[in-house]
Amino acid sequence: MKKLLTALSCLCMCTAANAQEPIIQTKYTADPAPYVHGDTIFLYVTHDEDDAEGFKMFDWLLYTSTDMVNWTDHGAVASLDDFKWYEGKNGAWAEQVIERNGKWYMYCPIHGHGIGVLVADSPYGPFKDPIGKPLVWQKEHWNDIDPTVFIDDDGQAYMYWGNPKLYCALLNEDMISLKSDAMQLHDVPEHYQEGPWFYKRNGKYYLAYASTCCPEGLGYAMSDNALGPWKFKGYVMAPTDRTRGNHPGIIDYKGKSYGFGLNYDLKNLTIKEHKERRNVGAFPLTYNADGTIQESPYFKDVKVEQIGTFNPYQTVQAETMAWGFGLKTVKRGVEDIYVTDINNGEYLLVKGVNFGSKMAHKFIISAASTVGGKIEIHIDSQKGKTIGTVNIGATGSETLFKEFQANIAAVSGVHDLYFVFKGAKDKNLFNLDWWTFTGVPAGYVTQERVVENGGQGQYKAIMREIADLKAHTVFYPQDLSQFGGKNQLPVLVWANGACTNSPWEHYLFLNEIASHGYIVIATGYFPVDDKPYNGKMSTPQQQIESIDWIIAQSKDKNSPFFGKVDTKNICVSGMSCGGLQSLINCADKRISALMICNSGLFIDPSIAMPNMPMPSKDKLKEIHTPVIYILGGKSDIAYNNGMDDFHRIKHVPAFAANYPVGHGGTYRQPHGGEFSVPAVAWLDWQLKGSEEAAKMFKGKDCGLSKRKGWTVEKNNKIDE
Repeated sequence: MKKLLTALSCLCMCTAANAQEPIIQTKYTADPAPYVHGDTIFLYVTHDEDDAEGFKMFDWLLYTSTDMVNWTDHGAVASLDDFKWYEGKNGAWAEQVIERNGKWYMYCPIHGHGIGVLVADSPYGPFKDPIGKPLVWQKEHWNDIDPTVFIDDDGQAYMYWGNPKLYCALLNEDMISLKSDAMQLHDVPEHYQEGPWFYKRNGKYYLAYASTCCPEGLGYAMSDNALGPWKFKGYVMAPTDRTRGNHPGIIDYKGKSYGFGLNYDLKNLTIKEHKERRNVGAFPLTYNADGTIQESPYFKDVKVEQIGTFNPYQTVQAETMAWGFGLKTVKRGVEDIYVTDINNGEYLLVKGVNFGSKMAHKFIISAASTVGGKIEIHIDSQKGKTIGTVNIGATGSETLFKEFQANIAAVSGVHDLYFVFKGAKDKNLFNLDWWTFTGVPAGYVTQERVVENGGQGQYKAIMREIADLKAHTVFYPQDLSQFGGKNQLPVLVWANGACTNSPWEHYLFLNEIASHGYIVIATGYFPVDDKPYNGKMSTPQQQIESIDWIIAQSKDKNSPFFGKVDTKNICVSGMSCGGLQSLINCADKRISALMICNSGLFIDPSIAMPNMPMPSKDKLKEIHTPVIYILGGKSDIAYNNGMDDFHRIKHVPAFAANYPVGHGGTYRQPHGGEFSVPAVAWLDWQLKGSEEAAKMFKGKDCGLSKRKGWTVEKNNKIDE
C-alpha cells in the first residue's frame, strides 16, 4: 500500500495546487469540530484507524492552525480509556469542544452508551472525566450520538444531538450537568439525518447537519429561537455522488467564514471499494444579506485561501503541514509528536512561508534515523528551485534525535516550501521532530575581497557584499574592534558614473577612502573580476537605502556595526550620473556634506539623456551642507555644468577643485589616484573635524592649490 501512496504523491501535489484537498493527510479523520480561541483554530476530530472496514474509532485528535492551510498535529487529546465506566474498545464518535469560565469541555458520544463529558484546563488537554458516568444516556435506543453545544448570549448553554431523531437539553453553568430533561424535537428540519452543529450569528440561530443518507450533503435550518421551530433553508453543500458521508462544523475566523465537513477523497486515491476511512475538508462559507448561506461546491471544486503567511524563523513542529500524503505522525509521551513513515520521493509541504527581506541563512532540523537519507528543500513546487539540501545521517535509533544543518541559498519573500525526501527505497528514511530557518545575521557577508592590500590609510579596508543590503557594496576597515566610543566611523554614500549599478570602475578609489577610517556604502552590486556591469541602471533611491541601512545597523545590537558608526556625519557623493543622483538627494537632513565628482546639473534644461536624472538648477537651493566639486578640468564633459553649479552656490560653503584628466578622473588608478587626495581631506575636515585637513581648502594659499596639477576656486563661506 505504501508504494502506491508514494506513487500517487505526485498526482496529489498537482491536484492540491488547484483544488481543496483534505486538510489532514497523515491520518484518516472525520467529524470536524472547529473552535476559535484567540488567533488559533482548534480543530477536534474523530479518527478512523488505517485498517478500518467499518467504524473503528478509539480516540479524539486535535489539530491547530492560524492560517487555514497549514495544520499542526497534536495527536490524541482524549480516548475511550478516559471513560472508566465504559468497558468497550470501540465507538469514539463525533465530539464537540467548547470553552467556559477558563475550562474546556469535550462532549463525546460513545456509541450505544450515551454521551459523556470530559473537562480540561487547556484546549490541548489533558481531558478528564469529572462525573464518572454518561451525561446523557437514553438506554431504550441508540440515538444518543453527535452532540453539539452552544452558549447563548444570556449564558444559557444548549446541547443538541441525535440520529435520526433530534434531541435537545439545557445545561447548567457547570457544563457537566443537565438543567432540563432530554427533549425530543418534533419539528425536525427537512432532510435532517445526524451530526447537528448549533450556533448563533447576527441574532439568528442556525442548525447545520448531515442531510438524509445517501449520499449525504450538509443541510441547514434557521430559527429565531434557540429551541426552534426550525425552518429548512437549503444546503451548505448539496449531496452529490462524492459526498457519501458528511458532518458539519462552521466558524467565523479572522473576518471570514468557513465550513468543515468530511469526505473519502484520500481513501478513494488508493481504495475504490467503500471502507470507513474518512477525511476532514474545509471550504469558504458565504452568507447572504438576510443571513442565509450560499451553497458551496464540493470540497475539490473550491479553494481555501491562506490567511496571512507562515513564519519559518520560529521552531516549527515537523507535524505542521499543508500536505503530507503518505506520511504518518506518532505521539511520543504526553505532548511530543514526530513525523515518520518517510519514504523516497515523498514530500512535506508548508504553504505561504514568509522569509521576509532579511533572507534565510541556515536550515536546522531535528531527525532520528537508522538508515539515513537527505532532504531537498525546494520552493514554489516539488521540482522548484532547490535552496538547500540536508544530509541526515544515522543516529543509532529511530527515537534518538539529533540536529542536522544546511546552508541555504539566498531566498526572501513568500514561497511555498517543499521538503522532498530522498534515500533508499521502501524504507523509513528518518523521523522528523522539528525544524527552523535562521535569518541572515545583521551584517552577514556573502562576498568579500581585500583590495590593494587594504589601502594606504591607517586602517586596512575590505570590500564586501552584505546579504541584508541588496544591490550595494560596502567598504570598511577589516578590524572593527578599533572603533567605538569617541572613535566612530563616519559614512560616505556613493553613486556610480553612468548610473551603473555596480562600483566596478570606482572600487579602488572607494577602498582607499575606507582605509582612512570610513564606512563607504556604494550603490550597486559587488564588482566581479573587474568586468563591466551591464545590468539595469541604479536609482537615486539606493543612496537613501544606504543611509537607512547604516543607521539601522548602528542601532542593532546584533550588528557588527553596533555603536561603531557616526551616523551624524554622512557625506553623499557620486561621479557623473552618480553626482546627479547625489544632488537629487541633497535635501535629506541626515546628510552633513556633499562631494560631487565629474558632474553638475545641466545648464541647458532641454538636454535629456536616457535614464539620467535631470533636475533643474533650482535644485541647488536645497543644498544645506558644505559641498565640493572635484572635476577633471576643461576637458571634462561635466566641467561647464559643474563649475556653473559652483558659481551659483552662495548660501553654503562651496569648493571647486580641477585636475586635468578629463571626465574619467583617476578612480581606476592605484589607490584611486590623485582624486583620492582631496576626497579624503574633504571628508576628514567635514566629517571628522580635522583642522589639519581643513588647511587643504582654507586660506589664500590652501594646500590643494599648491599641489601639482590642481586648480581651485572657493566661495567666501569656505574660509568662514
